[in-house]
Amino acid sequence: MGDIMSTMNRLRVTAIAAVLAGTAGFATDVRADIIDDLKAGHWVEIPRSAMRDVCPPNTASYHFNFYCTGVTDAWGGAALDTTRGRLVLWGGGHGDYKGNEIYVFDTRSLTWERTWGPTAEDQIPEGGTHEQYDDGNPGSRHTYSGLSYVPPPVDALLSMGGALWESGDYAVGTWSFSFQETSWTRKTDGPEADGYGDPSAFDPKTGHVFRRSNVRMLEYDPVGDTFADRAESDGGFWQSNVAVAIDPDARLMVFVGEDRLDLYHLDTDQYEQGVAIVGDSVQKIFNDVNPGIAFDTNQDKFILWGGGLDVYSFDPETRSFQRHQGSGDDPGPVTTSGGVFGRFRYVPSRNVFIRVNTVDENVFAFRLAPGTGTPLREQGGGGSVGGASSNGSAGGATVGTTDSGASCATVSFLEIPH
Repeated sequence: MGDIMSTMNRLRVTAIAAVLAGTAGFATDVRADIIDDLKAGHWVEIPRSAMRDVCPPNTASYHFNFYCTGVTDAWGGAALDTTRGRLVLWGGGHGDYKGNEIYVFDTRSLTWERTWGPTAEDQIPEGGTHEQYDDGNPGSRHTYSGLSYVPPPVDALLSMGGALWESGDYAVGTWSFSFQETSWTRKTDGPEADGYGDPSAFDPKTGHVFRRSNVRMLEYDPVGDTFADRAESDGGFWQSNVAVAIDPDARLMVFVGEDRLDLYHLDTDQYEQGVAIVGDSVQKIFNDVNPGIAFDTNQDKFILWGGGLDVYSFDPETRSFQRHQGSGDDPGPVTTSGGVFGRFRYVPSRNVFIRVNTVDENVFAFRLAPGTGTPLREQGGGGSVGGASSNGSAGGATVGTTDSGASCATVSFLEIPH
């Protein structure tokens, strides 16, 4: 009995030290009860989660901390880092913002981080068109829905298309930000075609990114760094303010925005433009705003949000939408230029949708169906954190915030028989 108690005491001391020091030794999956306890059909506002707190400081000649509003407000997109459970934002461009820094919202710690950048101000050219800044990094741009995340072994954020600082001209560069190396690389340029908001999405079945340029569909191989031509448009798609999502099993890519619904069949290379928008008052969000769309891998459903408490699911079989009434904290209307783009994403590790509107608003989370999600696996490098069970019951340490947003740390232990 004495040996068992001594072992338990040593475990307690070791575990508490690991929590306080933030060291390895215990697999951790940072959780916050405010999301873990979220009921199905409910929204919650995450306290003290405005992005502006991590915007760059002002300089003598440029107010970075003020103009960083352009990251979200000026046709700005986002992608979900599925390896670490983080929403990644990158944007700005045209005459709105010249900073090219990367922001991440960690859905485990429920905090923002400016994980890279910006380029030093004396390396940012003024006037003209700047695909690349003087330090070799990409110029700031409106990103629309042109951001996607490619998991390991690539483990990178990809940017395609956009409207460049400072002229607003079309961006042809394909840029890859490696989370392992924390650096940008310019890849093979995309097509020089009229159009700015080329929507793109990662397909986990092929490991490729599918992109809709104005004149045709494209398939990009991030390992081979090559584009392959796919279906051509009939006179141009002529849409920039759209959002996109892929159902990898159904091999279907869905585009929504600018009062239009388009479908692309990945396996047959068939594109359907202007599909009828039918069902349960959904026309309102198409008319009022360009909604966001995400694929819920838990429910196998396309989910749309265009402001307010309600969300809509899209059934490709019946070609119809269904409204799902939401409750809880109201996320409010969409107020950013162009619509939602990729700033509404489903997070499998938390089984919630994350919504980011402006840099001064808190982040909101919505849970459509019961469950706390599939915990993240431990990863090496790139700032990733491994996971125990979603409630920290596998003998590890769980660190998060209380419902009021205050920091907390709890330690749980495996039961020792006696």
